Amino acid sequence: MNYTKELDIAKSVAKEMGKIQLKNFRKNLKVIRKSTKDFVSNVDLECQNLSYELLRKDFQYEILSEEKKTQDEIGTELFWIIDPVDGTHNYISGLPNFGVSIALATKKEFLLGVIYLPYFDEIYHAVKNQGAFMNNEKIQVSKNNDLEKSMITFDNQFYLDKKSFDVYKKIVDSCFTTRILGSAVYDFCLIASGRVDARIWNNTKVFDFAAGLTIVNEAGGKVTDFSGNQINLDTHDILGSNSFVHQELLTIING
Repeated sequence: MNYTKELDIAKSVAKEMGKIQLKNFRKNLKVIRKSTKDFVSNVDLECQNLSYELLRKDFQYEILSEEKKTQDEIGTELFWIIDPVDGTHNYISGLPNFGVSIALATKKEFLLGVIYLPYFDEIYHAVKNQGAFMNNEKIQVSKNNDLEKSMITFDNQFYLDKKSFDVYKKIVDSCFTTRILGSAVYDFCLIASGRVDARIWNNTKVFDFAAGLTIVNEAGGKVTDFSGNQINLDTHDILGSNSFVHQELLTIING
């Protein structure tokens, strides 16, 4: 299947959520503390409710999101995986690195990914085996195969796992430079469009990577767990790259 209708709907819904985010960007937000280091805003909740309403108009697929169902509660073969505002902390702080993520999946594979970066008005999409695109122009990962010339982005969840900071220090010593930009979907787009060479995620969730991994794979990149295995719904530690520096990074991570 080519999932043309699903793709069109996902792109349209992502754009509608992006409008809400831009309208409220750098305005007074109602911020709710979910935990010591986790916040959500009224815009997250408004976008999530809108996505549920719009996605259900055309499809009876269930929806997996951080606020709603777990995968064990999903009863349809195909289902959406959404993150209405990835990079919420950036968004709350007025930083432009945030985005909408919508994926279509089964419990065995990821079929389609759409990411919209509202501030930059860039919409990325990919359907499995059909290539990756930004604003309908085909994109590719970088061809850099030299880790010493690579820019690597990183997760900032060091407080969850001390080992991740040790890995970060080793990568700093091995690559050209690193960045911590605060949004999983933003970094997936940077890899897919060839602007950075890799990104490492520690203790991440499926909402953060479901759309991005299809986009990076279809742009010629590679996304695996830290053992080099294929990603599934329960994966938490992830390496995404242009594929050329992938194995060397896995060696450092596991060294």
